Amino acid sequence: MLSDLRRAVRLLSVLPVGIGADEAARPPGYAFAYFPLIGVLFGVIGALLMSLPRFSADVRAFLVLLAWCILSGGLHLDGFADSCDGLLATTTPERRLEIMKDPRTGAWGVIGVALLLLGKWLLLRALPPLWLILPPVFGRLAMVWLAARYPSARASGLGAAFRAGLGAAQVIVATLISALCLALIALAEPRVVISALSVPLIVFSFGNFAAARLGGGLTGDTYGAGCELTEWVCLLILSAL
Repeated sequence: MLSDLRRAVRLLSVLPVGIGADEAARPPGYAFAYFPLIGVLFGVIGALLMSLPRFSADVRAFLVLLAWCILSGGLHLDGFADSCDGLLATTTPERRLEIMKDPRTGAWGVIGVALLLLGKWLLLRALPPLWLILPPVFGRLAMVWLAARYPSARASGLGAAFRAGLGAAQVIVATLISALCLALIALAEPRVVISALSVPLIVFSFGNFAAARLGGGLTGDTYGAGCELTEWVCLLILSAL
């Protein structure tokens, strides 16, 4: 368990975590079970920043976004940008995969990231600090569901390599961790339960769209894009409350 958790921390954050002695013997897909715990960490940090005194809501929202971007190393934003460039291109699935692998960012990627961050900033400003724990948790749960539901669009790559060992057990554990987090926050405000809809909404809508555009499967970039989109939808639902 600890080795799988360490692997999840290394993959989804820039936090310096060592490699466990038995980690090489465990399939990398086992780490998916603990993805929502990384979201809890991001969410708690966001909640603390949103609670800072002496700053306006605008500044606090910016600090939350800054912290999330730094802690993740921009991993999911990079995947979102690559997905915008590839999925929105009018070409063949094979060419879309090539575009997404290109390290250069195109117009759609720049536009998409700018709109995404602007949207998150606007939504973050109006939310109670405690509620900020949920979007990062659900974003990372969406990654687990996407990886489990759809095959890899490539035979190689980070996304394909990390799916090895991913099964029903990891999906169940990740879902239970997320459900527990939601239940604890719902004790203070029951209405937040509806924000859980963000996960199936993105997994089934974005997942089907992306898989169709990529020939039936997904990539690591689309997992990151699913995380970012789920966070945004969760923030949107929470702001409507």
